[in-house]
Amino acid sequence: MNYLIQKPDDVGVETYSLANLRVAVASGEVQLDWQARHNGKEMTVREALKAASTCYECYECGKEISSLAAACPTCGAPPATASSALDFHVAREGKRFGPYTEVAARSYLADGRIQADDLCWRPGMDTWLPVSHVLQLAPTSAVSGTHQQSK
Repeated sequence: MNYLIQKPDDVGVETYSLANLRVAVASGEVQLDWQARHNGKEMTVREALKAASTCYECYECGKEISSLAAACPTCGAPPATASSALDFHVAREGKRFGPYTEVAARSYLADGRIQADDLCWRPGMDTWLPVSHVLQLAPTSAVSGTHQQSK
């Protein structure tokens, strides 16, 4: 479930997974009025995110699933229960990062941007804990289509 995003007055496009697109919008990297293309349809980023609220990406196979489905029709995986709130905070060597959605944090853990021994916190936790105590790493074959930022 990838989105092609085009900045105004730019001929190139960037590819984002839904989770990374949400993070990019929240961080200001992508603006809601920019052009998006998903499944051959042209729309604004705002329209793409609104349409995405009725579906999600399967954590096992990466296929798009209706939010009303009881399981992924492709692989049979049950719906993910991850939070979509921007409430996942990460700390490494005294520096704090986030907040992220749980889906984005899992993606960052899978691709190495978040380390298992980094500390994390979210509302309701009494203290910061290692990421490995809070998130389970999904199988590597399930993680696909993430946008790599270059800095």
